[in-house]
Amino acid sequence: MNFFEETMKNIPMLDNMNLHIVEHSKNKLVVRMPFAGNQNHVGIVYAGAIFSLAEFPFGALSVYRFGSDEIVPVVGEVAVRYLAPTKSDLTVSIEVSDQEWEEIEQETKSKGKFKVVREVDVKDGTGKIVATLKATYFMLHVKH
Repeated sequence: MNFFEETMKNIPMLDNMNLHIVEHSKNKLVVRMPFAGNQNHVGIVYAGAIFSLAEFPFGALSVYRFGSDEIVPVVGEVAVRYLAPTKSDLTVSIEVSDQEWEEIEQETKSKGKFKVVREVDVKDGTGKIVATLKATYFMLHVKH
């Protein structure tokens, strides 16, 4: 079990969503959510499942990159735009360059807190964007 699978297993809601890691590295995370088990009362993908699928990857990638002893990501604000209903598996992909990670680390350590804004597209099985998420994360410098 890799770091991301273990992380999802330790968060019951994510575990219940049956998410699958498609690709991962120190800079990239691609996650797929099956339609089965994540539908709502009218038979389309549940909005809360879409939110969770899109919100957690940046935080997980941050903890993978930095651990949780010095720099911790916390969500401050999220806006979701649901563009089209779907009955498909969904995928999100996030990528953070080494240069972005270095800036996040330097700014967080020097200021104690650093604001990071990420935009995430949620795509269906055909690659169509069905939702977009704009999230503000605060990277906190934890001093022991």
